[in-house]
Amino acid sequence: MIRFETVTTIDDTEFDTLFNASLSVLDEGAYAWHLFPEVDTAEQKKIHIRAAYDRLLTEGFVWRVYDDDGVLLLNAGTQTGNRATFLLGLVKPNAAGTKSYLYTDDFNNARNAYWAEIGITGWTIETAGRNTPIHNHFSNRNSTSKLGASMNEEETTIEYSNHKPMNLELT
Repeated sequence: MIRFETVTTIDDTEFDTLFNASLSVLDEGAYAWHLFPEVDTAEQKKIHIRAAYDRLLTEGFVWRVYDDDGVLLLNAGTQTGNRATFLLGLVKPNAAGTKSYLYTDDFNNARNAYWAEIGITGWTIETAGRNTPIHNHFSNRNSTSKLGASMNEEETTIEYSNHKPMNLELT
């Protein structure tokens, strides 16, 4: 049985397992590494992602998804009223070696119950763009009616700039 829970701390072993299982997908475009050119090695990426999760433990919320065999996902985002913005996700295969559990009624029912428990009636997920692993995953879930919501897309271009902001003083 799949269960969701809000966490206030992150177990280091679970984080490491999830990060290691997710790194190739993060590198395939699921994470906007181009915005962080100083983050280059696997160890730097792990530290960067962990810092983002740690920040969201206080500035947002982090939720853990697990089954009888252990952790499956660690997600993080923010909540404003009854809306959640899903910002980070690490995922690994289940004990059978597959991520197909993401498309099961068990997963959908557990997610819907969790959202209801914490007062979420709508949510947004930020991805690194079209045709990236996360965008494609949610598009696929939507096309198979496994998203649990209607899906609309809005595209925003965010680019890295090493220019420093300028303060203007008007006299």
